[in-house]
Amino acid sequence: MKIILDGKEVTAEAGRTILEVARQNGVDIPTLCHVPALEPAAMCRLCTVELIENRRARMVTACNYPLRGDAEVRTDTPFLRQGRKLIIELLYSRCPDSTVLKELAARYGAELGRFPEDNKDCVMCGLCARVCERVGGNVLALCGRGVEIRVDTSFGRTARHCIGCGACARICPVNKIQIGDEGAERTVIIYGKEASRIPLRPCTSCGKPFGPVIDLSLIMERAGETKVPAFNLSVCPACSRRNHARRLAERHFEQYEIEPRETGEDD
Repeated sequence: MKIILDGKEVTAEAGRTILEVARQNGVDIPTLCHVPALEPAAMCRLCTVELIENRRARMVTACNYPLRGDAEVRTDTPFLRQGRKLIIELLYSRCPDSTVLKELAARYGAELGRFPEDNKDCVMCGLCARVCERVGGNVLALCGRGVEIRVDTSFGRTARHCIGCGACARICPVNKIQIGDEGAERTVIIYGKEASRIPLRPCTSCGKPFGPVIDLSLIMERAGETKVPAFNLSVCPACSRRNHARRLAERHFEQYEIEPRETGEDD
């Protein structure tokens, strides 16, 4: 299959999206709502490109449009740059302190502050809700309609069945989801509101809380990761590493029949 990408002829497999083909050939198409681990949803529209198929030109979103035959794709025309500029300006009004949006604004010459600040702390990419469903948390979802659409929990209440994995905070492109551990509980904050609260499991070695009290085997099964080895649910990672290092040292000394030297905790 022959594709003309920004004037250069490239080859592509049928069914590959425009975004995949572009990235394989070193062409950068901006996007806020796309990660390879999730199905594309075309929420942010920043990846809109011009596609010419069968002598017909139209605008399509690159992240979710599969190529089916010979075509020409233009990714950086003046018309497209103007459209991306407008999208960035609108999104910036929702997240005026976002570093990512400021970088995109500099790239496309967007006029920051053109629209009144709404400060929604969200660009409605939908990534947090989609990854929450993917890992089996099923806490966050897109609620409302039209301009009132938002990310929220069921009935806007603090969720008690959250698994506390932190995937929502890690995947957020504008870093607007906060996760904090205080005492024996972990909280997830969205829009400045507590979305979930999860009890933490204490380490049987040092006593410090280190992980949510959840059934990890069920989570792995929902995520399709059935071959992941069982986790040590009673010892925190730091103690686990220390215990493993101690066992390795003991085996090293045993093969030479040398008694290991007793050391204090500060050695």
